[in-house]
Amino acid sequence: MAEVRQLPASVAQRLLWVLERFRGEQGAANCPIVLRLRGRLDEERLEEGLSALTARHESLRTTFTGRGARLTQLVHEPGPVKAERRDLTSDDPGQALREAIAEEVRRPVDAGRWPARTTLFRLADDDHALCVNLNHAVTDGGSCGLIVRDLQSLTGGGPPLPRVGWQYPRFCRWQEDWLAGPDMRADRAYWSDHLAGARVPRLPLREAAPGTWISATVTGALDAATVTALEQTARARRTTLASALLAIYYLVLRDHTGDEDLAVASFLANRTRVELRDTVGLLANMAVLRTRIGDGDDFGEVLRRTHATAMGAFVHQRLPYQLLRGDTLTEPGRRPDDVMFQVVPELPGGLRVAGTQAEIVVVDQLASRFECEFQIYPQYGGQRIVLCYNRARLEDDLAKRLVGDYIATAKAVTSR
Repeated sequence: MAEVRQLPASVAQRLLWVLERFRGEQGAANCPIVLRLRGRLDEERLEEGLSALTARHESLRTTFTGRGARLTQLVHEPGPVKAERRDLTSDDPGQALREAIAEEVRRPVDAGRWPARTTLFRLADDDHALCVNLNHAVTDGGSCGLIVRDLQSLTGGGPPLPRVGWQYPRFCRWQEDWLAGPDMRADRAYWSDHLAGARVPRLPLREAAPGTWISATVTGALDAATVTALEQTARARRTTLASALLAIYYLVLRDHTGDEDLAVASFLANRTRVELRDTVGLLANMAVLRTRIGDGDDFGEVLRRTHATAMGAFVHQRLPYQLLRGDTLTEPGRRPDDVMFQVVPELPGGLRVAGTQAEIVVVDQLASRFECEFQIYPQYGGQRIVLCYNRARLEDDLAKRLVGDYIATAKAVTSR
């Protein structure tokens, strides 16, 4: 009989499990990886690589049972991975693929049964798409990048892989020890002080019946010239493009809400130990990034304050936000993660997977777990903007204005 190891779920997994129970019907807890594969695909090698990938990372063969504080991880022995095949050859395979991907990513992945669902779409003999749809309880943004890197190497398209330092269960044991130690108390003191009196930006969210959730998206883009100008501005101020993109979001929120004290939630990688460099799992912690800006502040001053906020969060990113005590950011009918902002790192290019040229596909059709989630992805030298929101509470016109105003503000601050 195959051995199954049991261990308590992490803090982040328990929180996600609660959110999924309320917001998971549209696949809001899904974290899909989609690759377009062009060339003669070696399907046998691809499945061997997927099997080796699952053997390499324990998270990819972890299921869950129980709930709340009793939520338990069940780590299974490695086994073969078989991709479901779907034939999309038609007069318009591109449109067929878009519709099929949209349907697949909205279908929940039940991690109580298995944490991943793998589908291979055939568009032509030399054109395929692979979707590895994961439950977020076993992965995060950094982990998805590792999965793509490892799949390339395990199918013969990349260099030998380093040894995985810590598997996710080892991280869970370390986190439990860390949470009982003095470093956790220092981080808690920092966040309690930093967020004292903060509140969620007052975007006009409508009243809705409990549990009402209608996911929607609005997209836009920053052109390459604007992004290059932002990068130059950030370097001149000794900060980063990510801080500049967040600073622009603060300006947009100030204009829409009138608030000058702004607290926006985001996820930080939480890979502070070298042993976690190659670990796949839900490591990322939510942090609330609070910055005060005045009506008369120029962009340089806003950027300086945003950078200070980001650096403080980076240093103290190990503490899960939900472990803070007291009334930090609690308001009737509001959550600290109602307004989210996320900058996705540069996606790897020049990939080769199972004999094909592979390209990562950014999926816009994902359901959001949050009322207003602003995401920015590098794309073709520019940045793609995806605003995911709950249509039951945030009006479509406001969502479109937020994206449009973000683009206009980015152009304005780089033209001065």
